[in-house]
Parts: sequence; structure tokens; C-alpha cells
Amino acid sequence: MELNNVHVQQVGEDMISKLNDDVLLLILENVDLTMSVRAGALSTRWRHLPWLLGQLTIDMMDFLHEPYADPTVDDHIDKAMSSLAEAIRSMLSPSRRKTVVTRLCVSLVITNSYSSEIGHLVNEVVENGMVKDIELTSGVERIPGTVSDEEMEKHANGVNSFFSNYPIISCCLTRLLLFNATFVESDLHNLIANVCTELRYLYLSQCDTGFQSTFKIDAPNSKLNILELVHCHFAQVELHCLPMVEKVIFGFWLTRCVPLTWEYIPCLKEVEIFSAMPPPQEPFKLSDFLRGTTCINTLSLDFLGQKIWLLPEKHQLSSVFSNLRKLCIYDVFVGFGLLWTTALLEAAPSLEILEVEVYDHRCEEDEKVTEKCAERTNGPWQVSEFAYPKHSPLKELEIIGFNASEEHIVFIGAVMERASNLQSVVLKDKCCKECEATSTASVKRKFPEGEDEQELVVNKLRNRFFSRAQIIFSDRKVVNECVFV
Repeated sequence: MELNNVHVQQVGEDMISKLNDDVLLLILENVDLTMSVRAGALSTRWRHLPWLLGQLTIDMMDFLHEPYADPTVDDHIDKAMSSLAEAIRSMLSPSRRKTVVTRLCVSLVITNSYSSEIGHLVNEVVENGMVKDIELTSGVERIPGTVSDEEMEKHANGVNSFFSNYPIISCCLTRLLLFNATFVESDLHNLIANVCTELRYLYLSQCDTGFQSTFKIDAPNSKLNILELVHCHFAQVELHCLPMVEKVIFGFWLTRCVPLTWEYIPCLKEVEIFSAMPPPQEPFKLSDFLRGTTCINTLSLDFLGQKIWLLPEKHQLSSVFSNLRKLCIYDVFVGFGLLWTTALLEAAPSLEILEVEVYDHRCEEDEKVTEKCAERTNGPWQVSEFAYPKHSPLKELEIIGFNASEEHIVFIGAVMERASNLQSVVLKDKCCKECEATSTASVKRKFPEGEDEQELVVNKLRNRFFSRAQIIFSDRKVVNECVFV
């Protein structure tokens, strides 16, 4: 039996090796660099391929040895950075590289001594025309509040020095991700507006210009398309001028209300905000937060299974929702129900897709994780106060984490009654591994499995509410979807 297994494995390997280089390169682009190098070491057929990769990702984290080492320990970082420098030297060697790297992604710790060697190597290949596009990540994700002020200031100074010493890198830098850095306000603004002139994506995690400071971005020449701020300690972020920004993602703020204001962001199309809203943060009106934006077509709100941090409002939302095509409301605690979300339909006369996700982690019933978050409280929405359009352009309703409860049936019916153009209702299952293992699973929250259970749900809807929409069940365990007309 063992010999047969070996034979089958060898036949499989031989069949893969017979594929042409382009197909094999597509395979290697979906694995990390260490795996690519191992493939080359084991097979002469694969040996030359890593140096033909057009998109090259070299991540410091891939060089941390098992068992997984804490990347925050200096000794571990030093060894990983040494290996990272050697990998860059090898993969970008002019004598071995046969093709231009269309995108080079490097993840490192800029404050480490090896960063200067890495900077010199990358700077040189950019000068030689071997690299056209760079994504740079500096730092690693840390638990909020565990990084000292000195360390954050040191990181910011290291970032400034790196781009000052290797200015050619910043000229083809299109994506920059920074963790745990406290900048001087002028330095961070200069980085965005003047240094990284080709930047399209900026991600800042636990970054600021001093605790509870105000940061103004006025960069009329910026090419930035996506701005993402997570766990940043600003008292206020003022987006004065970012003419090409199309998407803003903002999560986990410390102030009472969302510390983000807009002025001239003419291309803004998509906004995502997420937070568990711990004390002393307060609920707020979406119209206040989005004031100054008029072209948003996609809005995502994620409550992370905690309190609903939106205050009820009616006519005020009309101006900011006038072009809204897709509304995503994620992680609504299962105990709150979903009917209140229909109150947002009136303010969105062009809405075509409503996507709602239920937060139903039964595994938390045996844990005290909720003690770390705010007490779960539903929003003070009185649905009966709202008048709904009967001819809403809504075409698709999607519920992630659907269960066959009366609350969910009533919610779907309410949407059907308000959206005469509704074409499909997509009901999806969702469950985490911990929930699957817990012994406290509730039958009442179960996703309908099998055609009989699903048809029962469809009959309930058809008998109580009129709609021509298809009802589609998408089971996470089943590849094929079950559709009811």
C-alpha cells in the first residue's frame, strides 16, 4: 500500500511538472517564497522558476522558525531580517533574474539594522529598471496599548530616514502599510503629500501624530486611491483634499464619536467603518459622519456583534444616500433581530443591494469575552415611525448567518413588501469552528439544511408575503446552490 501511494504521488508530481512555465508560475505566485524555493530545490524542473516570477513577495514573517517565534523579540527579528536580506539579494540578483519584477512586496522592520542593507538592494534594482512597482510593509500587528511611546517614535523616525536615504524607492512605491508609529504631524503629511508621490494605498495601524492629536491631510497632488486607518489614536482626522481617493476604511477609534471629517474628496465611492464601540464612545448619526460626501455608492457598517452605534434619523440621510447602490450591515448581534435595518431603505432611493450579516457566536456563551466589550444594546429604532417606498429599486437581499426564526422571516417579508423590484433573496449559512465544537448549540438558530427544510421556509414566505423574487439557499457545506422560484 505504501509503495502504491508513493507511485501515485510521483505520477502526480510528474504530471504537474509537464505543465508549461506560465502555468507553474501561476501556482508559485499563490504560495510564499520559502515554498517556491523548496520546490526548486526538490525538482530541477522547478529550479529556475522563482527567478521568473513577475510578482515577488518577500515577508520577514516567513523566516521566523517553528515553533512560531514572537516577532517582537529583538533576537528573532534580527535573525528573520538577516534571512530576509539574503533572500532579496538572491531573488533580485541581476545574474539570475531573467524577467522584470512588475510588483515587489517586501515586509520588514525598518528600525532593524538590516533595513539599510535591504534598502540599498531594493534601491539598486529600481535604478536598474528591474522593479517597477513596490509594496512596503513595516512593523507587525501588536495588541493595542502594548507598544511604548518610545518604540512608536523610533519607528516613525526610522520610516522618515529610510525614505530620505533611498528616495528612488518612494518614486515607485504604490502601497505602504505601517504599524505602531508616532510621527511628527509635518513628517506624516510630507510622507503622504510629497515623498510617496505614486502612493495608491495607505494603511495605518496604531499610528498617530501624538495621542489625541488632530491630523489634517491636504494633498491636492496625491494619487492615493484607498486610505485605511485602524486603531489610530487621533482626536480628529480632517481630510481636506485627497482628489483621487475612492475608498476610506476606518475602524476602532478612541474618541466619543467617529473622528473623521471630509472636505474635498470628489471621487469617494466607498466607505467602511467598524467598531465594537466601547465606553465612553457614543452612538452617532450617519448624516453627521458622512456630511460633505455626496457620491458614495457602497457603504459598509460593521458592529462586531456589539451595540448598535447608529442613532435613528430620517430625512437627514437623503443627501448622503442619494447615490447609494449597495449597503452592507455586518455582525448584527443575533439577539437584536434585523427589522430595524429596513429603516435605512427610505433614505436610499437608488439602493440595489442590501447585505446583512448576523453575529451568532454561540461559543461565547461559555466564555467571558463579552466582558471586554461594551454591553450589547440595540439601537433605539422605531420602525413604525418610518414611511417606506413601495417601489424601491432594491434588487437583491442577502442574509449571511440566516436561521429559520420568526424574526428573520418577518424581516425578509418586510423587505419584500417594500421592494416590488426585488429579484433575489440569498440566504447563507455561517458558523465559526468554535461554534461547531461547542455543546451549547441552539436548534432555533439552525440554518435550514436539505431541500425539505428549505422548502418549508420558502412556503412560509410565499404564503405570507407576495414577491416574485427567487429565494436562494447557499449552504457553506454544499457547493451547489438550491434555488426556489
